[in-house]
Amino acid sequence: MTPRRAYLEALLAALGEEEILVSCLGGNARYLPELRPRCGTFALCDTMGGAIPLALGMALARPERRVTALEGDGSLLMNLGTLVTVAAAGAANLTILVFCNRRYESSGGQALPPVAVDFARIAGGTGLTAEHVATVGELRDALARFRSHGPSLLALETAFDPAEPIPPYRERPPEIRVQFADWVRRRP
Repeated sequence: MTPRRAYLEALLAALGEEEILVSCLGGNARYLPELRPRCGTFALCDTMGGAIPLALGMALARPERRVTALEGDGSLLMNLGTLVTVAAAGAANLTILVFCNRRYESSGGQALPPVAVDFARIAGGTGLTAEHVATVGELRDALARFRSHGPSLLALETAFDPAEPIPPYRERPPEIRVQFADWVRRRP
């Protein structure tokens, strides 16, 4: 399986400076400051299942900008109904990446319930364009195809490594909010 960081690096290379990236809590939010995205970034650090609803609001408010949401599979399970809301809203500029490592990683790496959850199939059932991704190359290809066919969801098969050296949180919510607001103010 592909490590999280490899997916994040490929994603950040594909995003333009005027795009918006919203990350869930945990490993994704903790890696982003270290990886220095060029785009506007709002990395949540204290909420499970909040990245997709927040990204949807941003996509609806700014339809001229591409918005990408990063969510973990455990977090999405906490707010699975959000996919129906995304489909109903029809924000063509929204892409969701779900990091599927079958763990509640942010709270200690506990295993998800032993049920095979097919997030791409669930998303497809709501009308979203969706598919599974297992490699960085597949992610690049899917991003190129789906970015003009939103809303879409990519379920990324992600390696879980309990010894992964995930960076500590460098920013807290007030700093994240101020940095993102500053980024928005600098753009028309």
